[in-house]
Amino acid sequence: MIRRPSSPSPRLPLPLVLLLALTCALPGAALAQVAHDLMLSLDPAKGRLEGTDRLTLPAGHTGPLTLTLGEGLAVETATVGGEPVEVRRDGETLRLSLPAGAEVATITYAGTLAAPEPPGLAPEGTWLPGGYAWFPRATDADRLEVTVILPPGQRAAMTGALVAEEETAEGRMRATFRAYAGEPPTLFAGPYGVTERMHDGIRLRTYFHNDVPGRLSGAYLDDVARHIDHYAGVIGPYPYDGFAVVSAPHPVGLGYPGMTYVSRRILHLPFMRTQSLPHEVLHVWWGNAVRVAPGSGNWAEGLTTYMADYALADPARKDAMRRDWLRDYAALPAGEDQPLTAFRGKLHARDQVTGYGKGAFVFHMLERRIGEEAFRNGVAAVYADHRGGTAGWSDFREAFEAASDMDLSAFFDQWLTRTGAPTLALEAAEAVDGGVRVTLAQAGEPYALRVPVEVETAAGTEQHLVPLSARRRTVVLDTDAAARAVRVDPDHHLFRHLAEGERTATLRDVTLAPDAQVVAQGLPETAEETAATLAARMLGARSVDVAADWDRDRPALIVAQGAPRAVADRLGVAAPPEVPEDASAVVWSVREAPSPTLVVAVRDAAALEALVRPLPHYGRESWLAFRGGEAIARGSWEPKAENALARRL
Repeated sequence: MIRRPSSPSPRLPLPLVLLLALTCALPGAALAQVAHDLMLSLDPAKGRLEGTDRLTLPAGHTGPLTLTLGEGLAVETATVGGEPVEVRRDGETLRLSLPAGAEVATITYAGTLAAPEPPGLAPEGTWLPGGYAWFPRATDADRLEVTVILPPGQRAAMTGALVAEEETAEGRMRATFRAYAGEPPTLFAGPYGVTERMHDGIRLRTYFHNDVPGRLSGAYLDDVARHIDHYAGVIGPYPYDGFAVVSAPHPVGLGYPGMTYVSRRILHLPFMRTQSLPHEVLHVWWGNAVRVAPGSGNWAEGLTTYMADYALADPARKDAMRRDWLRDYAALPAGEDQPLTAFRGKLHARDQVTGYGKGAFVFHMLERRIGEEAFRNGVAAVYADHRGGTAGWSDFREAFEAASDMDLSAFFDQWLTRTGAPTLALEAAEAVDGGVRVTLAQAGEPYALRVPVEVETAAGTEQHLVPLSARRRTVVLDTDAAARAVRVDPDHHLFRHLAEGERTATLRDVTLAPDAQVVAQGLPETAEETAATLAARMLGARSVDVAADWDRDRPALIVAQGAPRAVADRLGVAAPPEVPEDASAVVWSVREAPSPTLVVAVRDAAALEALVRPLPHYGRESWLAFRGGEAIARGSWEPKAENALARRL
């Protein structure tokens, strides 16, 4: 989740900060141009930063030195050999006039960044992201060793190796870190309690606020150690010095080399340890140790989703995940689709449908095609060959071809470079002596597929694979007993358009629509701003306009106050299902409407406020009931039509 902005920004908005870590490197991955020995003093209460940076210049450097220093930070002195040198500044760009033969320059600088958003210092959490030049750096390849000095009660964490840490006689904390080469370092600080465990030479730590339950530290360290062992066995050795889980006062969940930064409000939730944590640990291998090659398309999110979220799920959950990925794709407006080679990162939920869902699905289909052993050998080969560097989709194709002894060029070409997905049809099915004759078809330019076909017989259920590379194919499937029914891809093993009878209305039918309108009805004026905030989060927008009138011919998110059935009657839409009487809010996707419609019915302004954080995470549901911020009931509508890919004989 995690990419670096192309150029430093004086103050990064949160959506951009979510892109900070997929372009990470290992120590020694790139030659440093400038080496920094930095002494950094932070005063979070005042938002004050003061630094003294001793820069060792590259051998043979001549002429001025160009550096970048973030807005809000001012150079106080610049010297070479104790003598001042001229500094010219243009925005964030510094130019130091250096005397001939200069080998070392020293810069002192300071500034006030008193804000909770990055880059900022605050008592509850300091966050200096790598996309902001919080020290005067020349390039992303600079080497950095930094000693951070903090007031009593504060601890620092950084993307790099912890070299030393001590408490001074005055009670201040000093921590020295060595940044990973090639990765602009990100620095955090806060009123953290630190729990540490060494695991096979790897330093594991939690940096948790005091309001995070103490028992969670041990549980997180247990889980991190277990995930590291698992992925080291599957892929290859863990590539960094340590892994830290750092609690954030911000509503974020971010991954960095050897670190994850997570809102303290969600650390206790079950999905954090069962799904999000292994995802971020695995990103250390995919996206950090092996970075995405420029111009390749971001394979790392799909592979991490497949090898973490999907691979660790139980069989029933895996079935549901494949179905959910296809439902997400079904809700994606046609104009928002993109080939996997064009996916760079998640800036909107629409990007997630392709980069995460379709990407993971491609790896699922690939493993079914070449087998578990060849798949495992392929990913291990990519890691061994590209650790500390970059890899692209072509590198994965070559590794999987070598591991399976198959030509996979057609497979990768159709799933990576084409926009869209196959549309399957079961045109005919009839029982014949000794089996069943089926006619399969696909619309548009054909894909080369191996279509799963399930045949129900008098003796049980049989599984068949039907090669299909043309618009239409008729084949007789031999069965051990009389055939009674045929179902095409009933377990959703192919990435494809859902057929009639497989789709159902979900919240994402609206939240993925780029032209969705936001309507407020019956809300007090004081709650309309909250409605706008909720809508912006659900629609992935910076801001939204809230209207009073509803255009029924456009997708709509309607926020209304009142009992859910009364709201439904007032709007003239189908009511939600029966829910617990003490529900403070009910949310449902309207099944019968001219355009996708999502209704949020709240009891009062407090109930609406409680939805702002949790509701955007439930896009795959058809309806939900909340008590405060807790979802107490949820479900999916049953499809209205019969499944067009199933037929009784």
